[in-house]
Amino acid sequence: MQSGNEEAFTLLYRHYSPLLYTNILNMVHDQLTAEEMVQDLFTRIWRNRNAKAMGENFQGYLYRVALNIVHDFFRKLKRDQQLFEHFQHSIAESYKHIEEGVNSREATETLIRAIEQLSPQQRKVYQLVREEGYTYKKAAEIMNISPLTVKEYLSSTTQAIRRYIVRNADSTTFLLFALLALFQLFSK
Repeated sequence: MQSGNEEAFTLLYRHYSPLLYTNILNMVHDQLTAEEMVQDLFTRIWRNRNAKAMGENFQGYLYRVALNIVHDFFRKLKRDQQLFEHFQHSIAESYKHIEEGVNSREATETLIRAIEQLSPQQRKVYQLVREEGYTYKKAAEIMNISPLTVKEYLSSTTQAIRRYIVRNADSTTFLLFALLALFQLFSK
């Protein structure tokens, strides 16, 4: 075989390939992969037929190359698995951001619809106090009403919005509103 005799190579292939295939199959647990590895092994043997180590101990050389092929396979498999996990994590994070954006937009749209259901006075109080951050006293001055009336409007407005959300929001949107309400409660 080392001198290029293809018949000698074929005899070596027929002699060693069944045992190598069985050993490789026991390691990789996939018939097609084991077949490809045996083919790769003998392709390498043919290409490197002039290697000195092959002539000194052919069987040892053969098993060492086979073992290297299996190790390379598992290293590549591990790299591919890590790449897949990284890709999967990236996709999950992207989806999470998209989902959060959709949920936030749905929550905002539900809140807007709830505010649209309010009377003009309630809407104005909500806008001045909740959206623009005015105090009850300042909102009362702007609207030319008493601070107590602003407080009552705001209380009835909050209840009306809450009722609208409970009636019209899905569970995810409702949860977002609950979290926003808690945040607003603790941020005061």
